[in-house]
Amino acid sequence: MDKRDRILGKIEVGGLLMVLVAACAWALPKDEIRIYAHWVMAVGALMLAVGRLMQTPFYEKYEPTDPKELTMRRLYRQRVFGLVGLVLAVVFMFLPVGFYAGMWLGPTSWLIPFVFFVVVEVYTVFRISALEKG
Repeated sequence: MDKRDRILGKIEVGGLLMVLVAACAWALPKDEIRIYAHWVMAVGALMLAVGRLMQTPFYEKYEPTDPKELTMRRLYRQRVFGLVGLVLAVVFMFLPVGFYAGMWLGPTSWLIPFVFFVVVEVYTVFRISALEKG
């Protein structure tokens, strides 16, 4: 792992922490904090996406003939697909309440793509760690 990947890994973790703090801040009853939660979530999602997409993919340390390599590629693509859910959640956070393309988007409509991101992220983290152990 070179210096560039270590720096990008730290950016990725920082972005993930910002996303989690913004999601927790949304649960607080004060509206003053919720105003800033949008921006913290957006900056955190940007940091997470830059850190994750610019790193050397973790499956490249395996040989193409290794059976783990195919599974690692699939998990990497799932993590990228989860990022799409996070970006969609950020977009929904900034949209005002109302109808869009025949759908009602309320103040908490961002939670559905965010939960999708969290489920994909947790699944891939546990699968990757299990594959790397054995």
